[in-house]
Amino acid sequence: MIIPLTDLFLGQKGKIISINLKEEDKNRLIAMGFIPGKEVELVHISPFGDPLVFKVGDKKIVLRTSEAQNVFVEVEYKIENLYDSNFGKYEIINIYGGHHFREELGKIGIKEGKIISVVGKNGNKTIIEVDGKKHAIGKGKAQKIFCKKVA
Repeated sequence: MIIPLTDLFLGQKGKIISINLKEEDKNRLIAMGFIPGKEVELVHISPFGDPLVFKVGDKKIVLRTSEAQNVFVEVEYKIENLYDSNFGKYEIINIYGGHHFREELGKIGIKEGKIISVVGKNGNKTIIEVDGKKHAIGKGKAQKIFCKKVA
């Protein structure tokens, strides 16, 4: 699957496929190490989402989101938050939140590595099925649960 750098999940790696910028901007990124065929990893997201920090080889490189959205990488799978996911089965990859939030989700079986099913949407709630039980997760919580689609 080919996605822009801006769609990488924190810690996710991808292989650079193409850079869709003006020639001078493209050459600048190539000089920094963004060479098609090289592996790149998203290592830091600034508090307001811009800029982003990537690791290419041994170098850490800072890019504005406007530049990063024009660099495309190939990844094994796309990671998305639970709120934006469609119907189907997903594996929980990461949960952004503190101890109490994770504990609350753990009580209903939502934890990293768990397979869940998205079975419906109701307004701002995502209806999921975990271990045969259905739960409605509000938008705020669902946006902090990151998952990947499984077959």
